[in-house]
Amino acid sequence: MKLLADVGLVGLPNAGKSTLISHMSSARPKIADYPFTTLTPVIGMVDAPFGEPFAVADIPGLIEGAHEGIGLGISFLKHIERTGILVHLIDISAIDEDDPLKSFQLINNELSKYSETLAAKKQIVVLNKIDLPDTLEKINAFTRALKNFPILTLSAATGKGVKELVSFLASDLHKE
Repeated sequence: MKLLADVGLVGLPNAGKSTLISHMSSARPKIADYPFTTLTPVIGMVDAPFGEPFAVADIPGLIEGAHEGIGLGISFLKHIERTGILVHLIDISAIDEDDPLKSFQLINNELSKYSETLAAKKQIVVLNKIDLPDTLEKINAFTRALKNFPILTLSAATGKGVKELVSFLASDLHKE
């Protein structure tokens, strides 16, 4: 199967995937504050600080029941199958400190119910919207709850942390 992109941006609707790809690459997706602004993947080429440029796909947001076809989920999951590394983008402002892994587990549950191969893809967790107030406690709760995953933080809106993510991805892709 031919890859759609080296990296796939996955997450719930409104996690900031389109904003992130617009900061990482020359892609200019539609960005709006409502679910399912993105209905088809948007591909952007990223100029890496070292190594070869790489392709990133902004995949439309997944919702509960995606593996059953809810919200065009099967189509979106098929796109994710055609990407390499997954960047799991999570809106940290929406995290419930009492259940910090809820959105992370929802997406991973949909991936595994669709395909164990998809669930086994390498994943980098990125906590987005760190520029919003009162996110430090939520970041701490999330990082305490999740082990064994690289976790990065950024603000796709301001661009803070985006260069670090690009460098991390370039390094990871360079190893392969």
